[in-house]
Amino acid sequence: MKKGFYIPLLLLTALLHAAESKGIEAQVELISGTTQKAQFLGIERDTVNLGGYIKDQFTIVRIPKSHFKSIVDKQGNDLLNPTSNTAKADSSEQSQASAPATAASDSTVASPDSASTVAVADSADSTATPADSSTVAPAVSNTKIFVGFEAEGFEPQKVELFSNLTATLLSEADSTYTYNKENPFEGCNDNACLQDNYSKQGIKEILFGKISKGKSPDSLEVQLKRVLFEDSLPTISIAKTNISGTHAFSDAVVSNKIRNLVQEARGIKIQQTSTKSYIHVETDPEGAMLSRSEKNALCKTPCTFVTLDTGKIVLNAYWKVEHLWGAQAVVRPIPGDTVKVSLKLKKISPEIRIMTQPSGAEIYTSSEEITKHSKPIAHTPNKFTYTDPGLVNLRIRREGYRDTLVNFYLAPVPETTVNIELQEITDFNELQAQKDWLHSRKIYHLGQTLMGSSIAPAIIGALFLYLGQKDYSEAEDLKNELKMPTTPNGSKFQEKMDRNHDLAKSGDRKTIAGASFIGAGIILFGIGLYLTF
Repeated sequence: MKKGFYIPLLLLTALLHAAESKGIEAQVELISGTTQKAQFLGIERDTVNLGGYIKDQFTIVRIPKSHFKSIVDKQGNDLLNPTSNTAKADSSEQSQASAPATAASDSTVASPDSASTVAVADSADSTATPADSSTVAPAVSNTKIFVGFEAEGFEPQKVELFSNLTATLLSEADSTYTYNKENPFEGCNDNACLQDNYSKQGIKEILFGKISKGKSPDSLEVQLKRVLFEDSLPTISIAKTNISGTHAFSDAVVSNKIRNLVQEARGIKIQQTSTKSYIHVETDPEGAMLSRSEKNALCKTPCTFVTLDTGKIVLNAYWKVEHLWGAQAVVRPIPGDTVKVSLKLKKISPEIRIMTQPSGAEIYTSSEEITKHSKPIAHTPNKFTYTDPGLVNLRIRREGYRDTLVNFYLAPVPETTVNIELQEITDFNELQAQKDWLHSRKIYHLGQTLMGSSIAPAIIGALFLYLGQKDYSEAEDLKNELKMPTTPNGSKFQEKMDRNHDLAKSGDRKTIAGASFIGAGIILFGIGLYLTF
């Protein structure tokens, strides 16, 4: 029992001793430019032993001496390169005083349950294998790390410029950011590995940069991925911006794109300012009208226009000489830059296909209210040719459904299909008003039909009157011949008398018929006119 009691007591004593082991407070500066405060525990075989607290745990870090620029204590003594003067003597005494702490650190390595841990970073004498790289830790004092930019097909010098600029902006905004230019984890070659290892060392925030080709030619996409450790799982957010490929650095600096990107990556909302983009369009043949889907006309090609849009733009070019020629292109503007577009026009005959649910609706080519005088151009489903590209207004009407106004842009393409779902009328008064309108339109159409029908009897009546007048004229001529001196009882005289009587009766009949037809036409026209108005 006594033996079992002493073993935990000895372990507890060793833990307390390890936790209290401290060295000389010093200012450490690495060759990479990183500076921080640490506890100097001595130099052993060209390896510097430093101590510090990470996650409230005293941790000993071993880093090759070649990675340091200087190590200076509070009195200004150089602890990295001791000399024969007093500073050298002091440094030697401090190294001897730190020997017990170093020994204690060795013992903590052997004891996995120790409250103090030892991490070895890039030590040439380390026996750790790549599989143990997750235990390797950098000497860090700040809790926010920026690891620089990785780039695809971008000059390394420019990548370094972007990284330094971003690091400067970050440090100016928040002094707790550290730019780790060198990878401190041996065998850790991807962002996922870096993220895992940094999180184990108490880093609260990591920024990963990336530069890649943009979606549009001659543009680059700059990205900052922020990994924030607040809970058990990291929160990841990505900030992006586009810059010119040919003038990348000047575009990023002059327009404050990198500064805004840094602010956005840190979770600070930036009020976006409008950046003009330019689009230059050329067509074959020249002189085509250029338009966008929401605008009828922009300019005649070749021309350049300005836009504040950042998303994709659909451009339409058309040229109407004898036939309609047209072409279409999709363009994504580059903020602050010019995009060039070339289009070859082709002969086209645009058609509009109108489909409704339910079918059988009337199509009117006007956005104005439909009256009883309006005439539909077709009934759905139907397809008709429309040779004027641009904004088209149609009104759709079907009995029992509300009128639907359709506004769309007719592009210079072979066919444009419009699908419309009609809304049924449920209000009784609205439905009754539509029925009254339909009734009045039927009366109007009947009146129009009667007025149109009156033309035929009027023409027939006029023809009969003409023929009657012709018979009267011929009878008059015979009557004049009979008045001339001749034998009254002659055969010719009697024949002419009979002919004269027949022509007079025929003229009477035709005149009466013609007058009747004309009267009927007048009556029909009058009724039709009354029904129409």
